[in-house]
Amino acid sequence: MAHYTVHVAESDIAMGSASPLSAMEAYYKVRELRAMGFKMVSLRNVETNEEIVDVESLMRDSPNA
Repeated sequence: MAHYTVHVAESDIAMGSASPLSAMEAYYKVRELRAMGFKMVSLRNVETNEEIVDVESLMRDSPNA
């Protein structure tokens, strides 16, 4: 299972660096940050270093979602 860090472009915040988050944990963290007013929130897959901007599609396409 992939693990992710959460990045907020407006503030250079990165979450999950010490302990990467599961897809579900990362998704909920993104929702929390967007509710706080942050607009540019993305995920980074720690294994592949791929950046995911469309977080909703990650959850929609996940077999565990």
